[in-house]
Amino acid sequence: MKIIRKGFALLFKTILLALLIAVLIPIPYFAWRMGKPLPQPEFKGLSYYQFMEWRKMATEDVIAKYMVSHPNFKYSGVGEPITACYSGHVLITSFIGPLQSFSYTVASLAGVMPDELHPLPSGVTLLNFMPKWWDTFEYLFWYNEIHLDSFGSLVAYCSIQPNIPTPEEFEVMKLGQPIIAIK
Repeated sequence: MKIIRKGFALLFKTILLALLIAVLIPIPYFAWRMGKPLPQPEFKGLSYYQFMEWRKMATEDVIAKYMVSHPNFKYSGVGEPITACYSGHVLITSFIGPLQSFSYTVASLAGVMPDELHPLPSGVTLLNFMPKWWDTFEYLFWYNEIHLDSFGSLVAYCSIQPNIPTPEEFEVMKLGQPIIAIK
């Protein structure tokens, strides 16, 4: 009986360790990959972090311009307008996106074939699961940001223009200097 109890304890600890590793490994992997340039040409070489920072800057800019052009506007939401415009977007891309891409990658690993509505990766194995998961996340991020034209908004002061800068232009924007086009 004592041997069985020790065996169950060892099995429990092994399963717990495997779950802990399975949960913790994707976080640094995604953090590392988010610092690399996004491959789709529409992102112009920006990384995920740069794109999200640009999106926040663009949202702040459009809100400021809207407030100036509508002096009688009174914001009636919770917090600041930037919170209403930007936080929901961050929630979707940072939390829901990885979960959705994980489910697609697991489905592909289980042998489910892609269709028009589900961009499942192909050739997923346990050895390439993380890169395939990232590729699926990247595709869904591109699809939601560019393909669905999510720059528009039902709320006028949240609609940013899709003028995505290059990494060099983005660095100039961060310094608060105007961008000068070089011919």
